[in-house]
Amino acid sequence: MGFVTAIWCGRGATHLAGRTRATGTTRVSHAVVGDFARTPRHDRGGQWTSGCAGKGRRINEAAVRLAGIDTNLVLSLHALLRERNVTRAARALGVGQSAASSALARLRAHFDDPLLVRVGRSYVLTERASALLAPVETAVAELERVFAPPQPFDPKTSRRVFRIAATDNLELYLLPQLVRILAKEAPLLDLRFHHLPKDWELALTRGDVDLKLGRKSKLPKGLRDEDLVRDHLTCVVRSGHPVKRRLTLPVYAGLSHILISPGESGRGIVDEAVERLGFRRRIVITLPHFTVAPFVVAASDLTLTVPARLLASIGPALRLRELPLPLALAPYTMTQVWAERQQRDEGHCWMRDAIQRALA
Repeated sequence: MGFVTAIWCGRGATHLAGRTRATGTTRVSHAVVGDFARTPRHDRGGQWTSGCAGKGRRINEAAVRLAGIDTNLVLSLHALLRERNVTRAARALGVGQSAASSALARLRAHFDDPLLVRVGRSYVLTERASALLAPVETAVAELERVFAPPQPFDPKTSRRVFRIAATDNLELYLLPQLVRILAKEAPLLDLRFHHLPKDWELALTRGDVDLKLGRKSKLPKGLRDEDLVRDHLTCVVRSGHPVKRRLTLPVYAGLSHILISPGESGRGIVDEAVERLGFRRRIVITLPHFTVAPFVVAASDLTLTVPARLLASIGPALRLRELPLPLALAPYTMTQVWAERQQRDEGHCWMRDAIQRALA
């Protein structure tokens, strides 16, 4: 944008506008206008001395602060360089001629350069002013872009990228239909799906992801959610499994199980319910993903307790056998979660609606 983190020491430094900080007998003042920063010389015992070795030398400094800048000077500089006339610049800025003249005086002191020089009845730019034309144009254009109202979201032309954290079973339910919606309504929009991180609340708050899809849970302040689908757990084995069609809790607990655990706990709500009734399951395999587990069940005598919606999607092709769970487990809700700051974002609203429609 034209501002760089640098210090410039040289003639005219005592006239710089900006902040002054005092430490003992040393005073240092910083100011930034246009495309460079300056520091004046240091005052030790009332004597001005060079603040850096060598006139015109530039030194990178990450500590340059913009808080002391009068941004009106940037706009004044822009108008003066373009109009090359104080009266016309004042008119362009919507201020009086005296205010424009005062701004020119401050800019001349800052740059240690007259900037505008009278030649006959008009003014011409000095060499320094001519060099400032391009960076000042860029700076003002960027400022206008930053403070301009946002453009309306148009799904047909948007190239926005949405980052979504989800469990793989929800990806299976969602993506086939969502891809059709995007192809028809938002052909340039892109999606980036990620595994569900342990700290997904923080990821949403920081803006690392735009949406989290998964089981409904209590949310911290600053996050919003919306219900997507209801589901319940069921038990599944391969078609030729020797277990009877009607399971009792002791028989169920005595089977060899696959546990799907996207996190790192190695335990699930089924284990908690079984143990409350005095039994314990043997977990032979723990997997972080839902969609691979039914294929393992189809090739073994292992038992899987899985969302019924997943079984409806994969079960028939694998010829799996469903068994009613001998446990009273309540249905649960899958939701989409987002940061509250994105509540009214037009693009985000559209994406959430598209996800709802894809799962309807």
